[in-house]
Amino acid sequence: MCGGLLQTPVASWGGEIGRTSVYRDFLVPPRLSTSNSNHFLQKKTFSMAQQKSSRYVGKKERISSSFARTEDTLMVALVPSPGQLPLIQFVESDDLYLQDQPDVLWFDVLKDWDYRRFQQTAAHYYERLWQFNQQQARQQNERRQNPPPPNPETQTQATQRLIFSRATLDQQAAVLYQPSDLPTPEISVRPQSLHPGIIPPRFAGRPPKCFFALLKSFLGLMFVGQPPEPEFVHLKLCENPAFARTCGFTIPQTGKPARQTDIPGLRKLQQFDQIMTENELWTELALDQVADNLRNGTVQAESTLVHDTTHYHAYSTMKVVDLDSPQQETETATEPQAASRTSQQPQRVTVGGPAVEVGRVSVVRVPLDTLDEQTQQEYRKNKAAEAAGEQSTDTQSANAQPKEDAPKTKTKKAKKTPKKKRKSHPRTPKNCRCSDRKHCDHAWINADEGAGTVVKSTGKMYWAHKASTLSFADQEVLLDAVALSDAASHDSQSLAPHLSRLLSRHPDLKGMVTRVLDDGAADDPALKSEIKTTFDIELLAPINPRRRGPIRDDLPRGIDHLTPRGVPVCQAGFPFELLGFRQETERFIFTAPETTLGKSVCLGCAFRGDCYRGESGGRRVTIAAGRLPWLDRDFPQLSKRFGKAMARRTGIERIHKLMKFDHGDDRLTKRGTSSFQARLDKTLLAMHVLLAHEA
Repeated sequence: MCGGLLQTPVASWGGEIGRTSVYRDFLVPPRLSTSNSNHFLQKKTFSMAQQKSSRYVGKKERISSSFARTEDTLMVALVPSPGQLPLIQFVESDDLYLQDQPDVLWFDVLKDWDYRRFQQTAAHYYERLWQFNQQQARQQNERRQNPPPPNPETQTQATQRLIFSRATLDQQAAVLYQPSDLPTPEISVRPQSLHPGIIPPRFAGRPPKCFFALLKSFLGLMFVGQPPEPEFVHLKLCENPAFARTCGFTIPQTGKPARQTDIPGLRKLQQFDQIMTENELWTELALDQVADNLRNGTVQAESTLVHDTTHYHAYSTMKVVDLDSPQQETETATEPQAASRTSQQPQRVTVGGPAVEVGRVSVVRVPLDTLDEQTQQEYRKNKAAEAAGEQSTDTQSANAQPKEDAPKTKTKKAKKTPKKKRKSHPRTPKNCRCSDRKHCDHAWINADEGAGTVVKSTGKMYWAHKASTLSFADQEVLLDAVALSDAASHDSQSLAPHLSRLLSRHPDLKGMVTRVLDDGAADDPALKSEIKTTFDIELLAPINPRRRGPIRDDLPRGIDHLTPRGVPVCQAGFPFELLGFRQETERFIFTAPETTLGKSVCLGCAFRGDCYRGESGGRRVTIAAGRLPWLDRDFPQLSKRFGKAMARRTGIERIHKLMKFDHGDDRLTKRGTSSFQARLDKTLLAMHVLLAHEA
């Protein structure tokens, strides 16, 4: 094979089995002797390893060989691999070119891959793969033997059921994504028996693809900057043979039987991603990698965390549902209630005729003489009263004369009908291909569970999925990312459960983290008290005025107003700066700002006569703390010290850029919260694998 790598066993160095790699520029003649080549490689490798201890040792030399007709140009490399069985492996010469390219990040990372850290997850994957195949066969047999009955639920009823189970409408629903409980695996695979190219024994059926090669292909694609989804992985493996070989796959040969090591098809990649997602194996890999980096010092623990949310554009469409329409109220009524209404005894009236339905109550028209005497008397009295009322009304209207100069009375305007409550919601389809979907046995599902309207500002909204992220402030390293069960949830609702999740996964951080920085959405006294009481962590967030307006009454002289944040603004339009808080009088102290030359703006101000009466310096005012209850007296949000602490929060925005653009795309290609969580776990894993590689 042209441009290949020949590897043969070397077992004479301290009893340790190793591998020798020989990079050739042309074909080895067919009459190559195995014994002679082993003797030559042992001698040459040992001498060259003493001269240079780099990864690829030795220089290109012209060597005269007794077993080759022409001169060979060889490069000998010592690749230690304890416990590795003797192999003969061929590597294309273009790998040497990729090795020398500093910009080709994926090749360097995948070549130095330490698979032993992922053996435990590999064992779990093979266990779940066997269980997945068995479950598919059992479900197919059960549907054939015992066909399920048709689903009586309509699409509209299913939409109501699904929309009222969302976290924004159901107070009992969890804010963060909660994985389902996994069943106990039916088989057990020993992790130490798994290596690249070595799979568990299988006595029937096709052998599975290597877990490590599949994992490399997904992560390697993220190092290139593409989304780690099966469609993109399959395209990359087919169009880049060097990438496929580095991952551990072989190139299919035309006209020859398929091998277990050949590039997998799209369906096999989709199955791998499905098993990894449904069984939370992506989460397991990411958690183990983050914990390993924290344990070995690759990531240094800090006392300050940063929290924020980010969104990914959803791969679905939305529709708007009216929550309080009469039709929906009828559909949300349960069947027993509807049955109780129709089961009532019909009421009798006095006019003859067929039965009618009034107000959903069956009414029967019967002759008057069939009723009892008391009912007949009540009927006659009611009729007489109605006749007398109609006669008096006609008499008054006839005697009434219009007045020419009668004043017009103002009529009250009718009250406006309240706006209907509306909610954006994904479609409600059935995950089947039945010809009659309305009456088949399959259940109606949410087309994109977790998707919702993400409001960024006034008039700026996205149909997307939302994720909550936590990172260290100084190192700008992502620690955890979790999907919200409903993207329409408020950002502040994810902080407390996410802190609980992080500290439970990494208990070593308990007691070390003392402060968390968040944006203005978390400016809530109740939330700050909850974080302090539950986790003993201080929450810092900038002032969020929300709908609070400026204050203009009862202010010191020369002050025009107080901004919604509480900053005094003088008549000249200069905002004052906070100096501190006076404990004795419980008042905040503000001073006029200074120019770039270090002088107060009050010295040359046109309103100085009505404001500042001093000869030097600038105006100072005090505002009672009761008028600014949102300001913290110990750590005011308007102080320079607070601004310096909050300046570290911007690092998480750069992390979001790495997540959504450098390691993938901000537009999803799958639906559902579980798929979105798998996407976040892949991103977290790739970022920490790179950190471990650079350490």
